[in-house]
Amino acid sequence: MIKKENILESARKVLSEQGISKLSLRKIAAETGCAAPSIYYYFRNKQEIVAGLWEAIAPDLLRQLNQGFDKGDAYRQFWRQRPDDFKLFITHPDYYPSVCQTDAYQSLNTTLGDQLHTLNGQLMDQIYRAA
Repeated sequence: MIKKENILESARKVLSEQGISKLSLRKIAAETGCAAPSIYYYFRNKQEIVAGLWEAIAPDLLRQLNQGFDKGDAYRQFWRQRPDDFKLFITHPDYYPSVCQTDAYQSLNTTLGDQLHTLNGQLMDQIYRAA
């Protein structure tokens, strides 16, 4: 029996090996060892898979924010160590709408408030310029 965690693990592997542009349900299914329709039991589409990946790392981000004195600095540091994740979760037009609807993103928004959008803009400039 295929588990949700196996699908997310396979999606992470496809992303790390092939990049965002190559992410497909067919490739995730092949990596998981199932037929693509089996994935629909847990996820309706790629966007929900990416939101699931976000939900897996968001607790680490929120923990860092709550441990640091300067939440903005902790946020920047977290994403600078994960530029590909930042591009996927925060700036990708196909996936950001699904990510921002999650409980984890709402917690992030509550924690950082108005500062969130400013920080994302600064990080976009830094991360994309470095690429």
